[in-house]
Amino acid sequence: MQRFGWDKKSDAFVFRMDEVPVYVNWTFAIPAVLPFLTEWLKRPGTALTHTVILAALLFLSILLHELAHVWAARRRGIGTERIDLYVLGGIAWFKPGKTSPYGWAWIAFAGPLANIILALVFVAAYHLVARPLPVETDAFFNSPPPRSDTILEWALWLGVLVNTALAILNLLPAFPLDGGAIAKRLLTPRFGAGNAARIVGFCGVVLSIVRFVVMLAAAIAGTMVWIPPPFKPNWRAFRGPSRKKALSQFPPADPAPEVEWRGKGGWPIKK
Repeated sequence: MQRFGWDKKSDAFVFRMDEVPVYVNWTFAIPAVLPFLTEWLKRPGTALTHTVILAALLFLSILLHELAHVWAARRRGIGTERIDLYVLGGIAWFKPGKTSPYGWAWIAFAGPLANIILALVFVAAYHLVARPLPVETDAFFNSPPPRSDTILEWALWLGVLVNTALAILNLLPAFPLDGGAIAKRLLTPRFGAGNAARIVGFCGVVLSIVRFVVMLAAAIAGTMVWIPPPFKPNWRAFRGPSRKKALSQFPPADPAPEVEWRGKGGWPIKK
């Protein structure tokens, strides 16, 4: 397989990271454009700069998030089929493998942990480069987001916000977020797989309703954003198993069913 190029089947640009193919669908750019829709109408030049910076930060943060999953899985002898980056974020697809529920929980937690570390790196860079120390402790913790005196300062602070948001959102107990996978794995030994999925699904349904209110409020304020978790997979989990079962990012200990990928975002389908 070529090292990089356009994959027509998945409608995505593909390249390899340590022999793991990474598919970047064109829809991955949508979250970087949405926050600046109003600015595009008033100041297109500034909007372009802001969009490019946010797109780069999202790409770096989400890619390292998924590579952290890959690293944690590899430490447990589980390989990775591929990584998809698309409008909903990113997802790593693992090869069939076995590990304990706590092992899968650690694999799921590795992604948000990478974002926490990145957020700390951006915080350090902001205060060492954009605003040299010393910094007043009270001001550091209690002040609102700082003024954007320079584009570097704005980019570093945005890096903090992006990675903090990714870490928090991904740790929510809902599907298909990492927090949902962690909660399900930790609850399964006590409640069983079915009940654990229903508990996480109920939390996800509640959170999906809350996120709709937040997105609506942001739209009224003039900012278009998309935040997880979606309603459908959580409603399915809460409702219980059906004939049409969704494929989990973190499969059970026994071998997962074979999958293939089709275009428009790399959605998985059974062979």
